[in-house]
Amino acid sequence: MAIKKDKRIQRTKGGLNVDFFKKWSPKMAYVLGYFAADGGIFTNSGGSRYIHFVSTDYELLEKVKRILASKHKIASKKIYGRNRKAAFLLQIGCREIYEDLIGMGFIPNKSLRLKLPEMPKKYLRHFIRGYFDGDGSIMHGYYRRKNRNNKLNPYTLTCFACANREFLRDISKALSERLGINVGYVDKRGTHLYYAKGDSAKLFHYMYKGVSNKLYLERKFNKFQKAIISGT
Repeated sequence: MAIKKDKRIQRTKGGLNVDFFKKWSPKMAYVLGYFAADGGIFTNSGGSRYIHFVSTDYELLEKVKRILASKHKIASKKIYGRNRKAAFLLQIGCREIYEDLIGMGFIPNKSLRLKLPEMPKKYLRHFIRGYFDGDGSIMHGYYRRKNRNNKLNPYTLTCFACANREFLRDISKALSERLGINVGYVDKRGTHLYYAKGDSAKLFHYMYKGVSNKLYLERKFNKFQKAIISGT
């Protein structure tokens, strides 16, 4: 007897996998993490529901578009002011995905009220990597310590940015519990969470070990990897 396929999961409609956020997977967690960093939802004047992703990395939006099985166009976004990088927009009209994201705690104009969604622990690293690709950075360089022969010493810092201090604390707590690393340092403004060299190395392996390059921004991976190797 033939086994019937589940037509609900991976159902496409209008060039989009409308069931994408209904079931946890590495892909779903990664895109959700990126959405938490650089995405949003809104309702237009006609009542239509939209989700969108904005990035200066066209490559990243291409990845998200492929993962979502989307046929929507990536558009250039208007830039105001001088010395601003070109930005790109992937905007998708879909009430069902909008409602799924609302159900996970995301809201319009979420920046100051962003919360870490509940998820199975095994998907946390994919969510964190997605968020890092959107609002994370790696810094590496050298500094001189006074009164120590002016010797150059390497430093490595991993940073997660967010306008909501509580969201950064949620990330800090979750990573500390999962990896046994320090809770990191949140700056005075409450907008940046930093990890030093030792914990940065643990974070790198946690986020990327065994992961296909289809699920991360290669530019950031290469920079992170170089920083970890240089700092050892």
